[in-house]
Parts: sequence; structure tokens; C-alpha cells
Amino acid sequence: MVKYARVCDITGEGMNEGFCILNGEMYIKNEEDLLNHLREQDFSFEDEQGNKIDVNAYEDEELMEWAYNDEYYYYTEWE
Repeated sequence: MVKYARVCDITGEGMNEGFCILNGEMYIKNEEDLLNHLREQDFSFEDEQGNKIDVNAYEDEELMEWAYNDEYYYYTEWE
């Protein structure tokens, strides 16, 4: 029997490493699922002039970088 430290809230799979959302409110195992989750959120982005920007205007890496820098998620390993 294999034991895991966490369970992915998207897939239901066990995980010993992955993405921790909002300091433990949610756990996501795969990057693709994280990106889908981020795109479903109601984030408010504005450019330098104050114009609202749709979350889907961001490339995957840009969106992940923004969310990480905003401390929305981090990647970790559990023992």
C-alpha cells in the first residue's frame, strides 16, 4: 500500500509533490490542472493606463509567474 502526503483536489490522486494553493486551501498535482484552475479564477488585471485585461490574454508562463509572485500558489514536496 502506497501512502501519500496529500490528495489532489482536481484528480483525486495521491501526491507527495505539487502545487499548494492559498497556503493549503487546495492542492493540485499537475501543471496543466493548475493553469486551468488559474484561468477559471476571477483575477483582476490592469495595464499601466488602468484598462482591465482578461486573464486569458496572458501566456501560461506569465499567468503562473504572476500568481506565484502574488503568493496565490507555490510548488513543494512533502515527506
